[in-house]
Amino acid sequence: MQNLHTFDTSSELLLGEGSLRSCYRIPGEPRCVKFYRDPSTHKPWTKARTKCHIRFARFILWANANYQEWRYHRRLKRQLPPDLFAVFPESVELVRSAERGWGIVESLLVNADGSPPKRILDEMTATRDPVLQRALLDAAALLLNRLADHAVRFFDPPNLLVQWTGPRTFQLRITDFEPNCKTVIPGLSLIPSYVRSKARRRNQRFFKRIKTFLLDSR
Repeated sequence: MQNLHTFDTSSELLLGEGSLRSCYRIPGEPRCVKFYRDPSTHKPWTKARTKCHIRFARFILWANANYQEWRYHRRLKRQLPPDLFAVFPESVELVRSAERGWGIVESLLVNADGSPPKRILDEMTATRDPVLQRALLDAAALLLNRLADHAVRFFDPPNLLVQWTGPRTFQLRITDFEPNCKTVIPGLSLIPSYVRSKARRRNQRFFKRIKTFLLDSR
């Protein structure tokens, strides 16, 4: 673990933002860093509980999503076959900033042309090639089924990224996953059978959404 006392979070380095976190490119390095969002960047529709969590968990290690992701990444590296683990970042390192709290530095994911990958639904929207759409759909089905079989706590299929390795070749990647999912009973996410069941339910809804899109686009 290293300390990042200051870090340039200027807009030109911003790669993306979710409801909880912001991701920034590290200049001159093939890496990026994630921290909780700055409260000043909250949108008007940001939920009060999300704002509360960020204020509370930014500096509290055990409650911090970046710490949880770093810890789970280490576990997956020990448990998953190498080819399946390869969908996640090659390296994830825990860091701390005096200003922004706990964060993680991870491998920067880019396409062959240097552009940032997009989510799978965005790529399927961008192409009207049915062969390519089918290839993306089949790859997603194979990957998500394997993750569910291994009880991987990944419950957000729309966050699958498409990394283009050539004009028509790709691999699916996952860079945004929060393993401590919300459950009615604490600890359910540690039970493999529950994780498999929840992942498969989420996957079914995701594929239903994709198939609806494909039918509407014809």
